Amino acid sequence: MFRKWVAAATNGALLSIVFACLALAQTCEVGSTRILNSCLANLGVRTMTASSSGYGDASLAFNRRFSYKPAAIVYPKTKDEVSLVVKCAAAAKAPVVARSGGHSYAAYGLGGQDGALVVDLSSMKSISVDQSSGLAVSQTGNRLGDLAQYIWDNGRRALPHGTCPYVGTGGHAAYGGFGLYGRTAGLLLDRVVSAEVVIANGSVVTASAQSNSDLFWAIRGAAPSYGIVTAWTFNTLPAPANLVNYWYTFSSSLSNTQAVQIIQAFMNFAASKPTKQLQCVANIGVSNGRVYVSIMGTFYGSQADFNTAIGPLQSSFPGDVGMSLRTTNRDWYGGLTEFTGSLNTGGPDDYDNFFAKSLFSSTAYSQAAITNWVNYMTQQGNSAPVLWWVLIDMYGGSVSDVAEDATAYAHRSAVLNFQIYGYSSNDGHNAWVGQSGIDFINGLTSSLDPNPSAAYPNYIDPTLTAAQWQSLYFGGHMDRLKQLKAAWDPNNVFRFPQSIPLP
Repeated sequence: MFRKWVAAATNGALLSIVFACLALAQTCEVGSTRILNSCLANLGVRTMTASSSGYGDASLAFNRRFSYKPAAIVYPKTKDEVSLVVKCAAAAKAPVVARSGGHSYAAYGLGGQDGALVVDLSSMKSISVDQSSGLAVSQTGNRLGDLAQYIWDNGRRALPHGTCPYVGTGGHAAYGGFGLYGRTAGLLLDRVVSAEVVIANGSVVTASAQSNSDLFWAIRGAAPSYGIVTAWTFNTLPAPANLVNYWYTFSSSLSNTQAVQIIQAFMNFAASKPTKQLQCVANIGVSNGRVYVSIMGTFYGSQADFNTAIGPLQSSFPGDVGMSLRTTNRDWYGGLTEFTGSLNTGGPDDYDNFFAKSLFSSTAYSQAAITNWVNYMTQQGNSAPVLWWVLIDMYGGSVSDVAEDATAYAHRSAVLNFQIYGYSSNDGHNAWVGQSGIDFINGLTSSLDPNPSAAYPNYIDPTLTAAQWQSLYFGGHMDRLKQLKAAWDPNNVFRFPQSIPLP
């Protein structure tokens, strides 16, 4: 846009106006930051600004493809301190974002742009479990590992959630929260019975089915656009007494036709909507010019019942693909940590350098579509500019038992959830390769489905247009979400590049 203005400027006067406007915008931004930092300085809340020692490390993104400069990073210890810093930001007209675990794929925990106030919740980590009701109150500085470990240690309780212990409970619950226990117990947000929320005017409110029910609807699917959730109350479940973890592997020299047959069998099985006790995840990639496929997951029950449940999938695999099955029998904790590793989040978190896409499908893809996809993998994927993998979660089960409009989360009818992930060399620690990596992942996605209708908002893609992400992530809920944005955040205090816009 700036270039167009300059190109249109045919005289010195117009050029002067252009540059004056730009200078004014920069002055306003600097002024806003000064107002914000002056306000924060009087609160007694630990604050980092660009001049602070440690600011550089504190503002590093988990996805190093992004680099943003927050106006300030604050570390409140109480909901009242969160309230105070939100009031400061609102007065300064600075965008506000919360950082729970900091794993946003687009670095939205840093604002997704320069100049945001980052409310880092890492000092707010209390958890309690009511032993009679099973309700757990967890502040959003906790990571998934912290929450899972605590509720296991205090009553042998469980929740459905992902398998990365360092992921924050704030964003994970806000945008879904699917994992190995999801088909059995639903999404993590489906276990939320109330939340403590700091809203745009700094008030601290409770959102539940009985109190501020419209806000409660919105935060279960789009919370960061409406406020800062400082604590979730989850309805935990008794941990399953026994489970079976399993791994299918296949020959390392599969032909494309064989790979298509295995993937088709997996998708058809998911589309048949098998028992909710079973979760399957397909892992797909290319090695030495050949597609590799493995299928793993968990069955919540006995070995005998697992054998019955998995039978239709196993019998649908072609007979000449070197299939091998390994199983283990565990209790809940042993089964969870067999996939997650240690739940301890006390050590330093790792980082990555990546671009990812996602899509949901409510049906299995056709043999022709899968063939086109596998051909792309072996032709373009074998010499791709990035390392890459694909995960397909069998979806549905208890997730689909919740009505589509019961929460702001919009994807209840899917049977398959895809994550298509490209990362830089040296396990994601080397520099990103640039646009060629994005182009490859986009091509890999479109070779299967050129017109996806839904995507998972926890696998956020910042390259989507506004029309695309609003439709893919929020579907038919977008109009209501915009109206609620106007009601709860009329001045757009909580904003980032893909936050719910005002109507």
